[in-house]
Amino acid sequence: MVSHPYSIYIWHPARTARGQHTWYEALQAYTENDALYTANLIHLDSNAVIKVVRYGLNLACFPDEHTVELCERQITHQQKRLLEQEARWNGQPR
Repeated sequence: MVSHPYSIYIWHPARTARGQHTWYEALQAYTENDALYTANLIHLDSNAVIKVVRYGLNLACFPDEHTVELCERQITHQQKRLLEQEARWNGQPR
């Protein structure tokens, strides 16, 4: 049983050129209203990119859905690059 089904994630960009972008789970909420209200307050205060998630589905995106999609695309590209680098390392004789 899930005690707090709603999660609020805040986007953290990489701090260095080779760093990793991540979504940080900042808070869990029991109700949808609590999650949306809190996410909106965090966004208004910090202008951070935030998504409210329940069971892996985005319920709300701040500032908008397009911005969240761009952030998720960056993570996908980053993971793809890491897999390509790993494949190159594994393919080279040592």
